[in-house]
Amino acid sequence: MVDQKIKSAIGIILIVAGFIVASYIVQNNLDFFKNYIGHGFLGMITYTLIVVVSIVLAPINEVILMPVATALWGWFITALLTLLGWTLGAVFVFVLTRKYGAPLIRKLLPLDKIYKYERLMPQEHLFVGIILLRIAVPIDVVSYAIGLFTKIRFVPYFFATLIGFLPLAFFLAYIGTLPAHMQIIGFIVFLFVVIIGYLSVRHKNTKKQEALVKKYGSICNL
Repeated sequence: MVDQKIKSAIGIILIVAGFIVASYIVQNNLDFFKNYIGHGFLGMITYTLIVVVSIVLAPINEVILMPVATALWGWFITALLTLLGWTLGAVFVFVLTRKYGAPLIRKLLPLDKIYKYERLMPQEHLFVGIILLRIAVPIDVVSYAIGLFTKIRFVPYFFATLIGFLPLAFFLAYIGTLPAHMQIIGFIVFLFVVIIGYLSVRHKNTKKQEALVKKYGSICNL
């Protein structure tokens, strides 16, 4: 478990470092990206599809492409495109998971990566719980866990996912326009908020599980 947490931390650090490096390169070569990559409608569609694929195939991470997108279309459009891609990808995962379940999912991803998030899944107040979960644990594989371990319906899931993804999409799109030192500060603050949110969600669910065990354990002892 400790090794997995270390690997996760290293993965996050590498993604953040890649994002900052990509931002630096883009900011110092704006003309190249605008002239040779293009910034038309086709590019927007391609970027959105890449984001969708990154959600479905969770190990793929498109975050380092966001500074390029920001250079081409501005941070606001990039945030909207990213939010659209994340939401469409999460919806596809939800439908896929609900229809085919674990037998198909294991062909796409290691199930142990999904099951470790089972205890974080909200069982009450699902709409608000999933919004908080999206903010607190912005990890793509969570989409599979929500589909497998909760009973939320499609429409609430869609809007909870949209709302939950919104802050991160706009944060990443905007911070990609800032100098490197400001990005580092921004990521530190954001990661601190994410850690607090993650611990809060985990603590709340652990308390509920303990209460259920105590309640039904007491009944069984009668």
